[in-house]
Amino acid sequence: MSDSPTVDDGSGGAAQARKMLWPVAVIVFLFTVSYPANDILRPDAETLTFPGFLAHAGIALATAVVVFALVIPWALRRESSGAVALALSIIGTLFAFGFWVGFPQALAAGGALLGWAGINAAKARRLSLAAFVIGSLGVIFNVFEQVQYY
Repeated sequence: MSDSPTVDDGSGGAAQARKMLWPVAVIVFLFTVSYPANDILRPDAETLTFPGFLAHAGIALATAVVVFALVIPWALRRESSGAVALALSIIGTLFAFGFWVGFPQALAAGGALLGWAGINAAKARRLSLAAFVIGSLGVIFNVFEQVQYY
């Protein structure tokens, strides 16, 4: 057994984030389309039409694919992803109150996941922590905003 101390290079969080990438993306997508799906199943006159539901689902799918298949894997390959995580988190949190269809949920969750991945990184540790906190708040705000309409 070696007596040399092990050094955390920050890759542990990135490796865990890569494992959680697709489960989080699927959960975010399903949550995002749950409101329009619930709306289309209501029997009252002010419900969403099926083409409207497809538009909502398409926007949610496109946003989830861009964030979780392109932006986050790209950012995880960089030495520092704190600024990207913070940008995603802030946009997702600010747009939560306007309930922009499909956008804020994926942005806030993606920013929180990417921020969590970089908390133990060698660079931009504080940005990652801020992104994790703001993104987590954005996820909570998005849940609150969506639940109040049920």
